[in-house]
Amino acid sequence: MDSALQPAPARTRRVAPAPSPRKGQVTRAAIIEQALAIARREGLEGLTIGTLAERLGMSKSGVFAHFGSREELQLAVLNQYAAQFVAAVLRPAVARPRGLPRLRALLENWLAQLAEEIEAGCILIGGASEYDDRPGPLHDALVAIIEGWKDELLRAIRLAQSEGHFDRRADARQMVFEIYGLMLMLHQDARLLRSGDSVQRTRLGLARLIEAARPRRRSRN
Repeated sequence: MDSALQPAPARTRRVAPAPSPRKGQVTRAAIIEQALAIARREGLEGLTIGTLAERLGMSKSGVFAHFGSREELQLAVLNQYAAQFVAAVLRPAVARPRGLPRLRALLENWLAQLAEEIEAGCILIGGASEYDDRPGPLHDALVAIIEGWKDELLRAIRLAQSEGHFDRRADARQMVFEIYGLMLMLHQDARLLRSGDSVQRTRLGLARLIEAARPRRRSRN
C-alpha cells in the first residue's frame, strides 16, 4: 500500500485549529456597526445603503449581498443596539443581589448609557419618534424592545418589594412609568436644551422615587 495513503501514527497527529469566522460574517458585523453609528446620528430613516456603502468603501451591491433590503438592515441595527444595551445595562446588574441593590445597578447603568448617548444619540428614543405612528416591522421591533426593558424594570421593582426593600403596596407599574419619564426628560434636556445638570437632576428624581417606595415605620403612640 502506498505509504502516503496510510494514516499517520497517533503521536504525530495534530488537532486542527478552530476555524476562524467566515469573511462574510466579519463583513456583516462591520456593516452593522457602521450602520449603528450612522443611525445614532441620523436616525433609522436616515440610514441608506448608499451612505453606508460610501462610509465602508464598498459598492451598494456589496452591502445588498449581506442585507436583502434596507428594512432588513435597519432591523439588524436595532437588534445590535438591543444586544449592546443588554450587555452594558442589564447583564451586570443581574449579577447584583436581588432587590434594591439590583434595581439601583440597573438605573445607574442606564444613566451611564444615556450619558454616553447624549452626544451619539439614542436609537430607541429617536426610533420611537420616527415610528410611533408607522405600522410595520420596525415599529413592532421597537415596541418589543421597549416593552421588554419595561418588564425588566418591573421585575426588579417587584423583587425589591418581595425582599422587603419596598412597600408591597407601592404601585410598581407607576414607578416604571415615572422612571422612564425621567430618562426621557434627561435625553431631551441634555440634547435639545443643552442643560449641564440633566444627569444630576435625573439621579435626584430617581432617588426620590426610591425613597417614596420604601417601607414606612409605624409610629408608636
